Amino acid sequence: MDAPALSVEPLVFALRPGRGVIALHATGFRHPRSGRPRAERFTAYADLTHLALGRRTLRIGTRSGLFLVARKFFASPDAPEALVRALIERVVNEPAGALQLARMAEVEETARQPGAQRATRVLVFACLAAFGLQSWLGPGVHHAAFFSAVLATRGEPWRLVTANLLHAGPMHLAFNVLGLLVLGGLLERTIGGMRTALVAGLAALGASFAGLLVGYDAMVGASGIVAGFAGALLWLELRLPERLPAQWRIPRWPFIAALLADAALPLLVPEIAGAAHLGGFAAGALAAALVTGPNLHRDPLRPAATVAVALVFALAAASIGSAARLLLGGVAWETHAKRLLALDDAPILILNDAAWLIATGRTPTPKALAEAQELAQRAVAETGRQDPNLLDTLAEVQFQSGDAAGAVETIEEALALAPNESYVTYFTEQRRRFSGERDREDRPAPPVGPFFDAAPEAEPDPTPHQGFREDPGIPI
Repeated sequence: MDAPALSVEPLVFALRPGRGVIALHATGFRHPRSGRPRAERFTAYADLTHLALGRRTLRIGTRSGLFLVARKFFASPDAPEALVRALIERVVNEPAGALQLARMAEVEETARQPGAQRATRVLVFACLAAFGLQSWLGPGVHHAAFFSAVLATRGEPWRLVTANLLHAGPMHLAFNVLGLLVLGGLLERTIGGMRTALVAGLAALGASFAGLLVGYDAMVGASGIVAGFAGALLWLELRLPERLPAQWRIPRWPFIAALLADAALPLLVPEIAGAAHLGGFAAGALAAALVTGPNLHRDPLRPAATVAVALVFALAAASIGSAARLLLGGVAWETHAKRLLALDDAPILILNDAAWLIATGRTPTPKALAEAQELAQRAVAETGRQDPNLLDTLAEVQFQSGDAAGAVETIEEALALAPNESYVTYFTEQRRRFSGERDREDRPAPPVGPFFDAAPEAEPDPTPHQGFREDPGIPI
């Protein structure tokens, strides 16, 4: 390959010591690589796509990536403006310079009229609202909406959607909301609200279907959607770089490195659902490829894409409605419990949680209570009656069903297995309540502190009275 043509006396813009220089030659300019000031790169003028000079940073967009240089790194304060003028002059002298400047002007016009950012805000609001409901109404919200591969394929498909709005705790929520705002906001500015809504919807389904393939028992979180936004942004960066305003682009190789680090993170943190991240990423990239044209958000949405967006909203509304019906209880709990009883492979904790929520609901039907007792008995039997958490749930169901004597007998089994004094106190107060020494509605507060289960088959659980952990599943 021939070396790039260099002028005898290049126009040099000095940077501060240790930052290198930017030198304009005959056919292109030599400059430090972004993030690697000691490594240089040669970029042809014909590869320039956009120049964006801000108050703090000069962004130079090219077909192969984005070059950033802070104003403070220039040796002369007026050098950034002079560099932009010099680059434009060089582009004018290119054989196709007039056409290239026209494209750059179109990109600048796109930057001045960003797409509306309503879809991202609605999605963030939905996540915050769901977390508020979790805090207000308790673990029933989680149970009604979390993802379970078993339940999603056995009559409760709404979980493919609703799990994307739930979160395991404040930090999980904060990280995902930040990802939605940053990546989702950048994507929506670029391709518009309707296309972003479609990317979010397909990414959510992609994450959940990946969860189906690997068989996750429990999964919550919006990070599959965040990964979908990342996939869409990477597709835009690789396929339409000449159409992207420089201020809307992310440096290519640091972005790819961050994505690779995220893909490797589940190897270090098993609680992260890596398959869901991968599924969301692939679905987001595919959605962007299907609906984004060369003019980005300024292209009208095709009829097929409009129908797809409408289906996404309809699916979201129907899924939230189905979860809400289960959360409200009544006959919906009967159907849910019956479905669980028909499953040979239902996880023990799901059986236990459903039994507890039915027993402690506002007005459980007699049929639902009978099914809850079957669920609790099955969970107790599958752990060899060695998990006091599950025994406590069975005792609660027996008590709510009118079998106080059976409840006292069962809670005494749990008391004999109590791992520490805090649990002894809790189970003792449960026994007093079942025997009538304490008001039936005065349920004692759960014990404080870690719980170490003696049964090797059962999973430790710090809140035995309801079977929900602080991290209720695999956050994604």
